[in-house]
This record gives sequence, structure tokens and C-alpha cells, in this order.
Amino acid sequence: MTPRAAQLLDDAGRMIFSARDELETQGAAVAAQSASTAMLNLAQACLDMDGLAPTTTQAVCVAYGDRFARTRRLYSAYHRWILDSADLGRAASGQITAPIDSDSAATAIERAEIFRDAVERFLDRNG
Repeated sequence: MTPRAAQLLDDAGRMIFSARDELETQGAAVAAQSASTAMLNLAQACLDMDGLAPTTTQAVCVAYGDRFARTRRLYSAYHRWILDSADLGRAASGQITAPIDSDSAATAIERAEIFRDAVERFLDRNG
């Protein structure tokens, strides 16, 4: 695992932890934003393994889909989770209009935790 991938993995873990707390204290939108950031960090950690460092949300989503979902290097449903999380993050930041409730934020956090575990195992085996 590269130092950058390790840092992204650690950052994602902190964001997930924060999202759990934020859901209780600051509301669904704040928690959704943290979960979205965690998912993107995890996708970037995977991409770092291939020497890629996309900087925009869209570029991360596309590159992850091309490198990991289509090739089935990781479970393809994770790509859908990344896309859904990115949409939730855009809604939380006001870039798009969409409702954010506690259930959708909690689902995003749970998915981020599952994805983090999968990425960590993947990077340990392959990085």
C-alpha cells in the first residue's frame, strides 16, 4: 500500500467516525457530506494503487468504474454506492436539490464502513 493510499484510508476512517457522530448531533446533511467524502477517499485509495490521482468527484467516479467495477477487481455494487454517495454529497452541499433524511445518511455511513473494510483488505492483498 502506498503512503498516499494509507493516508486516504485513514482519512476515510476518521470521516466515517465523524459521520456517525454528526448524524446524532448535527443532522443528516452534515453526516451525508462526511460519508460521501469517505467514499470518495476510499475510491481514490484504490485508484492510487494504479498510479491515478483524479481530483474531481466525477473523475474519481469514472476512473473507479473503469478500473474496478467493469473489471470486477472489486464488487461492482461498490461503484453504485460511490455514485449514490456522491449524489448525496452534492445534495448536502446544495449543488443539487434532493431530500436528505436520517435513513439515507445512515445507509451512506453503513455503506462507507463496508466499503472501507473491502478496500483495506484489497489494498493489503494487492498494494
